[in-house]
Amino acid sequence: MEQKNLIFVYGTLRNGHCNHHLLKDAYCYGIGSTESSYAMYLVSGYPYITSSETRYPIVGELYGVDDETLNLLDRMEGHPRYYERREISVTVGGTLYTAWMYFRDPPGILVQSGDFDKVNIGKI
Repeated sequence: MEQKNLIFVYGTLRNGHCNHHLLKDAYCYGIGSTESSYAMYLVSGYPYITSSETRYPIVGELYGVDDETLNLLDRMEGHPRYYERREISVTVGGTLYTAWMYFRDPPGILVQSGDFDKVNIGKI
């Protein structure tokens, strides 16, 4: 599989979360963070990144995927009607990459740290 698309995932697509199986054949570059600052909100337990607020870099994982997997992710995320996939800059292991990331601008609960793994869903 040719993994020519880079995708930066920050929520349920991350390792250990419910949609990670969609990345089973993807190459993981590692954990990193966005160069720009955004805000992460939760709605019904799912994280959303909004580009309308600049609060903190977003923590996530960078993967290399083929066109078929990218199209599968787009369908799952509802791109471009629900989430919108946009290019961003992300640093992983000291290297700067350009990758896709999904954005949405609904209301929700702000994730203070920008790291979904540090959210205690039971206290929300």
